[in-house]
Amino acid sequence: MKKSKYKLVIFESNKDDGIMSRNKKFYSKELSQEKINECFLKTRIKLGEKYHFDGKKIIQPCQKDVKYIDDYPDGKYIKISKENLSKEDYWYEEIPADIIMIDKNYPNIVIGHQMADCPVVIAEDRKQQIVALAHCGALQINREIPKKIIEALKTEKSKPEDIYVYIGSCAKKKSYQYDCYPKWATKEDVWKDSIIKKENTYYIDMIKAIKKQLHEQKINHIKESPIDTYTSPKYYSHIAEVKGNQSKVGQNFVGCFYQEKES
Repeated sequence: MKKSKYKLVIFESNKDDGIMSRNKKFYSKELSQEKINECFLKTRIKLGEKYHFDGKKIIQPCQKDVKYIDDYPDGKYIKISKENLSKEDYWYEEIPADIIMIDKNYPNIVIGHQMADCPVVIAEDRKQQIVALAHCGALQINREIPKKIIEALKTEKSKPEDIYVYIGSCAKKKSYQYDCYPKWATKEDVWKDSIIKKENTYYIDMIKAIKKQLHEQKINHIKESPIDTYTSPKYYSHIAEVKGNQSKVGQNFVGCFYQEKES
């Protein structure tokens, strides 16, 4: 009898794949929301064909710093089950949480998050084959969401030595700049040595701040994307957009799924 095996596939979309959003601000003013939704579905279907999944089977959480939703406790996670898969198109499932989680029992279903400069953190327990994911921009780092991703896996009985983390593409320290100390950085310990002032500029090192929280949770297996979304011509970037680069207007997507293979 053949045994099924599962492998976690991690992917990132970029400008070549199209805008991973149905937000009106990214489209022509003449397009109705219905037409935008149709365009966005085609983008997802095309992305799915590229990475071998169904473009209608993508789920992302509704994070309170990103969307206007009812409040919930910091670090809330939802583990995907059948009750989260009731709609024909999973993009329209409502998942109010910081962290989304899935295991090998739901292969070929993508969990992920839109991004333009903020890193998405993916942590997999390779022994149990369960993965947790969260959008971890500056606001979420300040709320210690990277740490809470690991705590969520520990609640599912994961051990630190079995957890492997991927930190996605984002704006690197040299690109993420403020002319004053950022008001959102309210936790001094979280940002220690990760916000550096040089002359009149503050440089924000999100990766260093994330790794600090992961190391405090005894996580040693960490892989980081080398791509800077601000400087890379292939990625959309909110920082570049604000500075007037219209070619960078849009949203990327970072996700993962368990791919089933027979052997």
